[in-house]
Amino acid sequence: MIRDLVRPELQKLVPYVSHQIPYRIKLDANESPFELPESIRKKLADYFLKGPGLNIYPDNESVELRKTIAKHWNVEPDEVVVGTGSNQLIQMIITVFVGTGEKVVYPWPTFSMYKINTLIAGGAPVAVPLDKERDFLFDTDEFIAAVKKEKAKVVFLCNPNNPTGYLISLEDIERIAKECNNSIIVVDEAYAEFCSQSAIPLVKKYENLVVLRTFSKAYLLAGARCGYSVSGPEIANEINKIRPTYNISSLTQLIAQMVFEEQNEMQKMIQYLIDRRGELEAALKKAKDVYIYPSCANYILIKVPRAEEISKELEKRGILIRSFPNDPMLCDCIRITVGTKEQNDIFLEEFFDIINNF
Repeated sequence: MIRDLVRPELQKLVPYVSHQIPYRIKLDANESPFELPESIRKKLADYFLKGPGLNIYPDNESVELRKTIAKHWNVEPDEVVVGTGSNQLIQMIITVFVGTGEKVVYPWPTFSMYKINTLIAGGAPVAVPLDKERDFLFDTDEFIAAVKKEKAKVVFLCNPNNPTGYLISLEDIERIAKECNNSIIVVDEAYAEFCSQSAIPLVKKYENLVVLRTFSKAYLLAGARCGYSVSGPEIANEINKIRPTYNISSLTQLIAQMVFEEQNEMQKMIQYLIDRRGELEAALKKAKDVYIYPSCANYILIKVPRAEEISKELEKRGILIRSFPNDPMLCDCIRITVGTKEQNDIFLEEFFDIINNF
């Protein structure tokens, strides 16, 4: 009865699932392995002792947080929109620009929420396959041709791409923004801190360009749920029209601002993970029948025989990684979040034990 009332295009929708199971080491969701620095913990303690209570609604405009972000990127505060993670911003952008049956184009494989949110909005998702045999190479010419053919209203580019780790150059992003000027081009930079490249400077040049960033990865705040977009003021204004009231809690605004102001501390952690990524790649190259895809993010995608069996065996041993059994392009792959040296060493010990005894 209830299923019959659901919109037809959503009846077979598979929701995004994050399994909550006991673990020794969690390397499946690309989170930071670090806790908040002591300096921020002390500021939070002072806030609770002296600050306003939580009985008052938060600042609906996230003014101070947006000012902090805008100053960092040399943009205006009215060019910044804050959401509960970049996920909410993805949903808002699609809601604003995509009507029933209109196309949203993205490479595949990539972050699944582009497709899911497009279906929820009644749009038509169009995936442009990447070349797995060439390290999931992004073909700019082919992609631009697909965007134009489909007359896409919105285009999503996860950069670096999740889960492949591939990085599209700024030159190619600029080409797409310029040649696909009838589409909204969204560059999702959830992992960009790990590659030292950003398309944010291009938003002043291309009015159809939006860049998304998040506090969930490099900035330690996956549990706080905060992200932001940077675009021209016209796009930002349209997104703000449908932003839920009080969408960012007082605590999230405060802690996000505190973390963002600790750039030196954050950069140390980011560089630490970049160094560990190199060590992890070097160690995995010693594994038989394992192929490592180049990564510019805080995770590594590898192709390995019996990927799902390895994933399940690691889970039994308390180590969570990400596998993709239902995706034909990724069913022989696993994705490993880069952890601390101690976490990586434990993963490698168990991983080699499993593959050497299969």
